[in-house]
Amino acid sequence: MKVHLNYAAIFTLVFTSLLSLASQAQDAPPVTETSSSFGKDTVHYSVLNTTFISPQVAKSYGIVRGEDKFLINVSVRRQLDTSNIAVRADVKGTSSDLIYVNTLEFREIIEQDAIYYIAEFDISNDERQNFRLSVSVDNRPSYDIQFNKMLYLDK
Repeated sequence: MKVHLNYAAIFTLVFTSLLSLASQAQDAPPVTETSSSFGKDTVHYSVLNTTFISPQVAKSYGIVRGEDKFLINVSVRRQLDTSNIAVRADVKGTSSDLIYVNTLEFREIIEQDAIYYIAEFDISNDERQNFRLSVSVDNRPSYDIQFNKMLYLDK
């Protein structure tokens, strides 16, 4: 029994499948990194709308909640031989859109085995924010981090 392959049909099927996957990949939003490693130290960072924080937690930390209010959270963890520990740092940074650059004022929060740094900022529209962080640990040269994130007002 001889099998006849229709190469044109197979080519068309494969080509359209690949084209479909490529167009779907272009529509997907880019993934924002949430950490950067520097030797044994890893700097973790996240940005969120303050409405995701419960009113009780916001009140206890003096965070103002609102649809246009955001929080950036930064922490540093150091990998030792068998453990991963929180490390104190000096955190500075800015957030910017196409027009404005805002200096972020970080506050240190220490809870049991966690140390993190938070700064609050506002946005006026759904917009992409660019972040630049300078994280200094143990009087060494700072770790410089840049990332951007699309932020949406919580309406």
